Amino acid sequence: MRYFVSIVFLILPLFCFSQIVRCGTDQYRENLKEKGLYNYSKEDNQVYNIYDGNYNIPVVVHVLYNTEEQNISNDRIYSQIQTLNEDFNALNIEIENVPEEFANIIGNAGLSFCLVQSDLEGNSFNGINRVYTDIESFNMSDDSMKKTDEGGVDAWDTSNYLNFWICNLSGNLLGFATMPGDVSPEFDGVVIGHEYFGIDLLFLSPYNLGRTGTHEVGHYFNLEHTFYAGCSDWDNCDDTPPISSPTYGCPNFPQESCDVVSMTMNYMDYTDDACMSMFTSCQVDLMIDALLTLRSSLVANNDCSVSINNIQYSDISIYPNPVIDYLNIDITNTFVFLFDTYGRQVLSKHITDDSFLDMSLLSSGLYMLYITNTNDTYQIIKQG
Repeated sequence: MRYFVSIVFLILPLFCFSQIVRCGTDQYRENLKEKGLYNYSKEDNQVYNIYDGNYNIPVVVHVLYNTEEQNISNDRIYSQIQTLNEDFNALNIEIENVPEEFANIIGNAGLSFCLVQSDLEGNSFNGINRVYTDIESFNMSDDSMKKTDEGGVDAWDTSNYLNFWICNLSGNLLGFATMPGDVSPEFDGVVIGHEYFGIDLLFLSPYNLGRTGTHEVGHYFNLEHTFYAGCSDWDNCDDTPPISSPTYGCPNFPQESCDVVSMTMNYMDYTDDACMSMFTSCQVDLMIDALLTLRSSLVANNDCSVSINNIQYSDISIYPNPVIDYLNIDITNTFVFLFDTYGRQVLSKHITDDSFLDMSLLSSGLYMLYITNTNDTYQIIKQG
């Protein structure tokens, strides 16, 4: 009997996770069509003076909580922003595991996500809007998490902000997103279950590394699932091999489907968080096109703590970049400050004769170096 009980407890977590609904975006779109709410005619916006190369995406995170467990910590939210910045800049550590067969089509979107630094009245703000709700769980089908009068919270102007709603989702659903132009503006954004937002290594789930956020933001910028039309290969990208159905778990490479090798590690498939690692070049092109045509106002909004749009290139020699440990800065007698991508100061130093900054203890990712003497900001990539 003891052995039977042990086996049950070993199998139970696997059974529970097998009932998970990895993404609800396709079903959400079908629901819109059934209700007559789907917008079939999407208009492109004219774009002017857009910075070419890197794009800031202002983010506001609405945390809807009925219990303290649902009121996730700031650190969890920061970790999600960091994950997005790594994944959309091809800086994630898992990218080293991309098979050689796909290494030459890894895409770098150059999107940097930042929590907004002022609220709608112009007051100082950390980008996190916490709202207590009497609703114990929210259903994807009615968008009630996006409505203040139904226990949720109204969106901030969705043309200027990427809105995340974090809440307790019913139906074992991890998250869903609206694709550009699909819905009325007040419902536009990304919804993720509170357990699956950010990195939580204490949460015994294969979906605890923030990749639900990466996947859903891919939809938000107009990406379909790689398996969207099975072997017909209608995900709008010719560099994502056709695949007949979603991939679950963490399969060994290679796997085959539709008579070709499958790209199971693509962010728009359904593998475990730890086994997702890449967008393709075509997917990046689609996302940038969606940003500059269907979501162009996001770029115009600079309500972020450190803006990549303000990055300077001058005669100051800063090397190596990417850096593993010591960053050399060819300037003396000045203060320098290093910020992470959501505006927190992580290092500072008065540069004298030893013109270097020790970054060896920092996590891999994107950072901003501010030099006081020149009032310039530089993008620094930390590796290793």
